[in-house]
Amino acid sequence: MESTVFLLIYLFLLALIVGIGGTRHKFKARPKTSESISLEKITVLIPFRNEAQSLARIIQSIKNSMKLPLEIIFINDHSDDTGLAFLQQYVNDLPIALVSLPDQKIGKKEALRYGMEHAQGDYYLTLDADVFFGPNYFSELEKLPTADLWILPAILIGQSKRQLWQEIDLHIMNAINVGLYGLFRPVIASGANLLFSKSAFLASDDYSSHQHISSGDDLFLLRDFRKNNKDVRLISDPLLAVYTYAPEGLGAFLHQRMRWISKTSKVKDHFATSLGVIQTVLSLFFYTLLGIYLFKAEYSEMLFLLFVKTGLDVIFYAPYFFRFKRIHSWVLVPLYEVIFPLYNVLLLTLILFLSPTWKGRKVNL
Repeated sequence: MESTVFLLIYLFLLALIVGIGGTRHKFKARPKTSESISLEKITVLIPFRNEAQSLARIIQSIKNSMKLPLEIIFINDHSDDTGLAFLQQYVNDLPIALVSLPDQKIGKKEALRYGMEHAQGDYYLTLDADVFFGPNYFSELEKLPTADLWILPAILIGQSKRQLWQEIDLHIMNAINVGLYGLFRPVIASGANLLFSKSAFLASDDYSSHQHISSGDDLFLLRDFRKNNKDVRLISDPLLAVYTYAPEGLGAFLHQRMRWISKTSKVKDHFATSLGVIQTVLSLFFYTLLGIYLFKAEYSEMLFLLFVKTGLDVIFYAPYFFRFKRIHSWVLVPLYEVIFPLYNVLLLTLILFLSPTWKGRKVNL
């Protein structure tokens, strides 16, 4: 009886958010009557710190692009590798400008704002230095209706079979966020691919409230735009996606996830927190039921609950995985169901005792 109740509740939430919301988001994001954004008004801001191994990919993406924006500003956040010298080769051939943070300024947030001081465009497009994208990426930006903020897809890719499982939780999180936008509003955004209006930013930015927190420029930006009733939109379109490779090694991956969890908790979004509580309760209920059935040796009930819940996830999340051609990670969703509780317990334990780092720096929370 308990397993049936759980599965009915879970099916309803999946069908509502991922199914209905995921479909509805396309119509909500692109109304038929709206002015489009001109590439001539877009300044791309790319902070980088010790990214020498990644910069060749983004430069190649820029060189392969069918169209280019007004300008692309790379902001050097006190790198001590060869990245700056590498970029200087392309200043005369591409619409690229290079600026470096003054000694008294450090971190991605400061880098973005320093880049804005040198920007000429009416729109800012923030990209991470380790992303790459297709030749039509900038061309597709021109087709977007005007809005104050566009949340665009940032897709994680595992470079080996051992890294594929790292993709799954982010893809599921993004699929839920897409559905939430379709029904209500988005709760997360990635600064790896974010387009927003300069005027809306200047009217909404509340930097003083989070200046002391190293991470989270994207989530705080989303919070500030929402608080000021700005036009926030989200689109899940492969042509507008940027891609980045999964962190190498378990340690780097766990530090990345700890940074994400820590910055999410600082935004104090009650809607997102409520959703997190619901998800936690459902997860505890699910794994508690599995434990009870195992303890009572009711193996048929346990397998029924596990297989049906896993099957629902595989079916409902498939469109998102398939949209970005992440089929290899999609087939690992059943394995993810097994390791998910252990993975979350590990993360929550590490957060209590360790401070996450980024690019050799301790993240201030």
